[in-house]
Order: sequence, then C-alpha cells, then structure tokens
Amino acid sequence: MIQPVQPKSSEKEDDEDKSPAYSKQIIGRVMSAVLDGTLRQIGALYGLPSQVYEQAKIAKEIAQDLDVIAFCRRKTSQNQGDIHYALAVRLRATGAVDVLLPDANDWIPYTQAGIAVGKIFAQARRDRQENKKRLQSKIKLSGTELVQFVARVVTKHLDRPTIVLIEAEGWRNGRGEDNDGKIWPQLQNENLLAKRNVLNFCHVPGNTCEYKRDNKQLQNLLAVIRIRTGKETPQYITNREAWNEDCPARDFQHLSGFYDKSTPELLHYFSIGRLPKTQKAQDEMPIPELYKLGFQEDKYGANIPFKHQQMVEMVPFFVHPDFQTEEALKALCRVPHYLRCSPAWSMGNIILPYPMHLGQKLIEDHLCILGVNLQI
Repeated sequence: MIQPVQPKSSEKEDDEDKSPAYSKQIIGRVMSAVLDGTLRQIGALYGLPSQVYEQAKIAKEIAQDLDVIAFCRRKTSQNQGDIHYALAVRLRATGAVDVLLPDANDWIPYTQAGIAVGKIFAQARRDRQENKKRLQSKIKLSGTELVQFVARVVTKHLDRPTIVLIEAEGWRNGRGEDNDGKIWPQLQNENLLAKRNVLNFCHVPGNTCEYKRDNKQLQNLLAVIRIRTGKETPQYITNREAWNEDCPARDFQHLSGFYDKSTPELLHYFSIGRLPKTQKAQDEMPIPELYKLGFQEDKYGANIPFKHQQMVEMVPFFVHPDFQTEEALKALCRVPHYLRCSPAWSMGNIILPYPMHLGQKLIEDHLCILGVNLQI
C-alpha cells in the first residue's frame, strides 16, 4: 500500500482498552484496497452484466448477449518505464472478462492476461539491459500500430452485439509520431460530427477505407462511444439553486447521468459519480464547500486537490440504425455509465467504465517488472 495506515490518537487512561481505532476514511481505503487487490485480479463481479444492461434499457434479447469492448492505452515517461502500450478488454454479458493483446490473434481470459503482459515486459527489460531492440518495440507501439490494432479488433473480432469504448486522449493523434502523427483523427471534435456514420480508417495500412454502416463486417457493432475525462470535461455545481443563492453546494448522492440536446445529431452524455462514503462533510471547516475554492494561502484554490466526483463525457457514433433514436442512444450511454460501479471500489465510483478500468490497471500493475518504482 502506498499510503500508511495509522490509527487515531488515543487519550484513554492506562487501564482502558487501547485497541487501535481507525477513521472511516482509512477503513474505507483499506476495504477498497483489499477488494481491488482480490476481485480485480480475477475480473470478478457480483452478478451478471446482462442484468445491468437491461436496467440501462437495452432490450433483453440483446442484453443477454451483449459484449462491451474497451481499448486501454498507457504511455509513460522514460523514468517510469518508457512504454506506449495498449490492449483490449472484453466484458461479456455472462461476466466473463477476456483480453486481446496487440500482437495476438485470439482473446485470452483476464486471469491469464497478467501473466502474458508480465512476460512481454520482462523480455523487454532483458532486451534493454542487453541493448537489443527485438522485443522492446512490443511495449513501445507507434501511432500506426495503435490504430491498426483498433481497426483489426472492430472489423475481425466482434462475434456478438458489441459496444466499443475508447478514450479521446491519446488515440486521436500521436504528436509527431510516424504516419504524420495520426492515430485516429476521427475522434477529434471537428471530425466526429461530420464522420459520425462511418469508421474512417483511410489512413490505416491494411484497411485504407471508410467503413459504412451497412458493411456486413460491422453488423455486430452497435456503436463506438468516445470517452473524455479530467481537464477535457466540464465540472459542475449540483443544482441551479446552489449557484444562484450562493448556498453550500453538495455532491450528488447517487450515480447521476445527464445529456446535452444542443447537438441532436451527436448526443453528449455526462456521467457523474456518487458522493464517496469516505468524503468528509463538505461544509466542515477547513474543508470548503465550493468547488476548487478554499481558504488556504492560494486564494484561488489552484493547489487544492479536486476531490469531488468527476464528470465523464460519453459520445456515441457509428450507431447501428436500430439505436438511432434519442432513447436508444441514451440506453447505449447508460451501459458504460452504470459500469462505473465496480465491486472492487465499494466506497464510491471508479472514473472509467469497468472493462476500461481493468485494462488500465492490468498494464499499470506490471510496470514494476520494467524496474520502475511507480508512485500513483
């Protein structure tokens, strides 16, 4: 565990019970760490994802067979492993979790994927020590290799109704890498609306075309959902009354979803997590009630950590004709929205949907094999 677990100071007399007592925040953090270290390692859930999909208003006959595939990418600096690696995680309606690695042709169970990634990282470390480049390229994928991976998965590895999740960050451009810095420019704001009904892989070696919605290779693809988080998404005040009357603001007590109708051709769905059970009362001094504002030396609050639940933006495109109504689009977005609840994080919500979270952590867990002491 990165942070120490310390009991609360005791002022009891010598003859009283001196068993250590822990704050609710520490108990919650320990509980989440234990669950994360056990359930996440095997990709376990408490129930069937198909039941979650039905709750999201996906038709039962589709929900019982629905796959959710998430593309997960991690790039680190030279002193943190110097990798640019990606993989795909598939969550089946039965709860089975599988992984597809960039240089593999078949899905493997999540429980085996950690071993496979560990071996790749271990061999890359040996190659670095021996100044070889034979396998080092496996953990430093180029922009072209990343988008080839995406194109291959969506055109050749979908055998059931599928929703594909991909982040905008890191996938829409490559910042000076090969292929003119392009990874998947369609994910950029200025291109997404105009190209919302095609998959534009014209720049991808081995594909070089635009896939249209009636392409038989993609009949199982219900939609691709672009995800944005962090600084790329707006943050929020929970209600207009708190804003207008300058009264204490409160986080949402439950996982909450909203959508923007100002661009009807391209639905923007916003997911906000529930208030964590371990968060202190927001009006408790010296904890400020206003977002990113406080009473410390920095009067503008720039150095105060943002502890409120993040807003995550979800934008579906290349949507199957059966899901192009407003209600059906919202149902598609509710799937990753509800998947922000994880059995391995019981005191609040994870930021990324569950299969994407699994993939990100799978890569992160094995960076230490490269000789990296990574502090998160």
